Amino acid sequence: MTASKYLDYVVKEIHRTIVATVDDEGLPVTAAIDMMDSDGDSLYFLTARGKNFYDRLKKRGFLALTAMKDDSTMTSVAVSIRGKVRELGFEKILFVIEQDHCLHCGNCLSVCHQGAVEKISD
Repeated sequence: MTASKYLDYVVKEIHRTIVATVDDEGLPVTAAIDMMDSDGDSLYFLTARGKNFYDRLKKRGFLALTAMKDDSTMTSVAVSIRGKVRELGFEKILFVIEQDHCLHCGNCLSVCHQGAVEKISD
């Protein structure tokens, strides 16, 4: 399998990953982060300014992640990736959001500081 196919698999088949960064004391910190898109070379995810996770990414510029699917030892799949992180411009952020990756989980309601998300009742 090519690197591009692994990245697509992480986004489309697994989605939720555990991402590791390093804090100011050099200690590891993990967070559950949803991967939103891939382009063959990179994975894309969202986080908010002001979050500790965002601050660690800006300071260190690197992360490691593991994505796992299934809960059985014999049938589970795990993909581990590490790499450099960079902040994208607003145009790419809109592209990622417009890809219709909404899982209707409601998590974005509490973290959107712009009030750009609203819940529509069924």
